[in-house]
Amino acid sequence: MLIDQTNARVLDVLENREKTTLVAWLKQAQERGLLGQLQEATIDMWEGYLLAVQEALGPTVRVVIDRFHVMSKFQEQMTRARRELQKALSREERDLLKGSRWLWCSNLENLTREQRKELAALKRRFPTLSKLWWHRQRLRRLFEDRRITTAEEGRRRLLEWCEQGKRLGLVALEKFNETLGRWLEGIANYFMSRSSNGRTEGFNHGIRSILWRAFGMQNFAHFRLRVLHALG
Repeated sequence: MLIDQTNARVLDVLENREKTTLVAWLKQAQERGLLGQLQEATIDMWEGYLLAVQEALGPTVRVVIDRFHVMSKFQEQMTRARRELQKALSREERDLLKGSRWLWCSNLENLTREQRKELAALKRRFPTLSKLWWHRQRLRRLFEDRRITTAEEGRRRLLEWCEQGKRLGLVALEKFNETLGRWLEGIANYFMSRSSNGRTEGFNHGIRSILWRAFGMQNFAHFRLRVLHALG
C-alpha cells in the first residue's frame, strides 16, 4: 500500500511488495507527474523498499525510516534481552516475572494505576531489568525530543544511546545496535520532518473493514478498486 501522507489518502495498492513491482509503479507514477513534488519517502526497515526508492527516484528523495517500526524492532530485541537476563535468575524469581511482558513493553500512560504499581515493584526487585526498561524509555524520549531538528544531531544522539546500551552487556541489544547502524541514515532523517507511517494503521483498519464486509475477496483487481474508491 502506497500512501500520500500530506493529503491523507491511499495512492495505490500493489499485488506484492517485491522490489521490481514497486520500482515499476514508482517510475510510472513519476512519468505521469504524480510524484513531481515528492521530497521524502517513509518506509519500514525492509531493504527492498529502500532499493526501490533509490533506483526509481534517485538521491533527491530523502528516505525516512518509520520511528514506530524502529520501536517495534527494539521491542522484539528487548523481549529477547529480558529472557536472556531471566536465565540467570532462580526458578522462584522467574515465576515472579511470568506474564509481565506487557508491563515491560508498554508506555506508562497505557498502564492502569495497579499495573504501574506492579511494574514499580518488579523494577525494585530486578534492577537489571529496570535498567533495560529505562533504556527503552530513553529511546522513546529521544524520538519525542523536539529540540533535535537535524539528521546530524539525531545521528549523534542515537549513537550515544547505543553506547549507553552496551554497558548492559546483553547480546540481544548488540543485535539491535547492529540493525540501527545499518539503517542509521534513514532513522536520523526522521528528526528533520518527523514523518512516520502512523497513519498507515488507520488505512490498514479501513482495508480490513472492506475485506470483512465482503467476507474476503479473491479478485485482487476488484479489491484494489474498492480500496481506492473508499480511501484513495
